[in-house]
Amino acid sequence: MLEQEAKTFEQKLPDLLQSDTGKYVLIKGDLVIGTFVAVVDALGYGYEKYKEQPFLVRQILPAQQPLNFANNYLFC
Repeated sequence: MLEQEAKTFEQKLPDLLQSDTGKYVLIKGDLVIGTFVAVVDALGYGYEKYKEQPFLVRQILPAQQPLNFANNYLFC
């Protein structure tokens, strides 16, 4: 379901690591929408802008760790 976003992340990762290591990136389709210091900011922006549409938020790190978020993450 997020195949394009995952592919975009892998393609853009080398550039993102040069300037935004440790931040969180928001990706929709083949576009990097922005980088954020806090994961809640990235998720909040994504939910506000894309509502129920899928988008990807990942931390910019050389070695990736899987992250899982439910749609109600911000509303706990």
